[in-house]
Amino acid sequence: MVASVDPDGFHSLFVYSKGDAVMLSPSLLALVAAGADPAVDHRALAVFHRIGVFINDDTPLSHIRTLPPGGRLNWHDGRLTITGGAAIPRAQTITREDAVDGMISLFRQSMQRILAAHDGPLTLPLSGGRDSRHILLEMLHQDRRPRACVTFHHNGALMNAEALAARAVTTRAGVRHDVLGHARPRLADALRVMVKTSLCADEHAQMMPLHDYMLGVGGAAFDGIAGDILTNPDNDAEAFYRLAEKGDFAGIARGMMSGHARVISRPDWGQGAGPLYSPGMDEQVEAYIGAAIAQYADAPDPYQMFWMYHRTRREINFVPQAIMAPANPVFCPYLDPDFVRFCLSLPYSVTRDQMLHDDAIARAYPGYADIPFAAGFRAPPARSGTLAHKLRSAADVWRITAGLGREARAQRAAFLRPPPQLHRAPDTALRLHALCLDGLDATRAQALLDLAERLERSRPRRLVSDAI
Repeated sequence: MVASVDPDGFHSLFVYSKGDAVMLSPSLLALVAAGADPAVDHRALAVFHRIGVFINDDTPLSHIRTLPPGGRLNWHDGRLTITGGAAIPRAQTITREDAVDGMISLFRQSMQRILAAHDGPLTLPLSGGRDSRHILLEMLHQDRRPRACVTFHHNGALMNAEALAARAVTTRAGVRHDVLGHARPRLADALRVMVKTSLCADEHAQMMPLHDYMLGVGGAAFDGIAGDILTNPDNDAEAFYRLAEKGDFAGIARGMMSGHARVISRPDWGQGAGPLYSPGMDEQVEAYIGAAIAQYADAPDPYQMFWMYHRTRREINFVPQAIMAPANPVFCPYLDPDFVRFCLSLPYSVTRDQMLHDDAIARAYPGYADIPFAAGFRAPPARSGTLAHKLRSAADVWRITAGLGREARAQRAAFLRPPPQLHRAPDTALRLHALCLDGLDATRAQALLDLAERLERSRPRRLVSDAI
């Protein structure tokens, strides 16, 4: 038996291996339902609780892993071998101007390859950011138009900043724009995502309107995965680059852990999920994350490489693989091998101001350079849900917790009124995650798969809140 994944490992293929048994599936729960040993990997979970992702090839379960970047599995005469791993690029010598031109030309080449291979209709999820806007403007440059652009948000008829920015671009381009703003069954979306992401993510529930939209329209679609991490370092990049120069990879790990804790915590808590779900493991997790970052010590930007091949590969990858699964195929132009290698080999001095992608888009498409991204739009404040929606959400909690067993039923009040430590979205995701793992066996895994399927059949059909 032989199996392999793409060069960057963005397709999650789960491998169960114990004794003389080997099983493969794109679904971790399907492996457990088929009899895989569900023993928990406590270190992997402790990492997940502290930075929100699984790293290396870990999953929540000890005997199930994913194939690495460029991974190749060979099972022959009772012996299992797995090879692969991310290639470490060397920093190229390049000016800022040439870096901008290189981004433009290599992304144009990537889009040319896609559009030449597919002449059917294409749907483009369009946010208020750079990645999807670049895709749209390059499509127009190459005389192709999407069937529609689609933007999701959760503010009803009042569009948020993301939707306003997307609408400004589509209006100028004369492209159809569907906005998905209707209230959603929050816990049902979270449970569906938990199953679709094989218990390997703590986000994406907010994107389920897009999944349901694609179930209705079908066809091919684009996704802008990896555009951000390949082109613009985040606000932590400068401090982490300095730590990498000193070889202090444990310091980067500490910074990531504390940063994630601040994001998911309420202000008076600030400690994140670690003390709640896997106490006493901070030092072990710090050392493990630090060692994972140190794998990329010779890369132009070790933190960028780590984020690319861990968070982006291990969590954001579920957007094209699971959220956008109703589309066939899903094109990911930023994962074009030439574009990936070029961007990962850029010296940090070229990317550090976080303006490289902005400059490339403005230079390539000057007719749209005056339209700001989402940060340049002022949206009305988010509205609280109506009484009818709150009642529907309460009924939703009652219905879903009944299907998750006695432990979940005992926590109904917490789903309706979260405890004070974490914000609602991460609290819901982590609570569901723990409940799904609790007592996991073949019967429970199949029950989760069946529950997610029932919820999908009863999904909301009212999706488009605004369209032009």
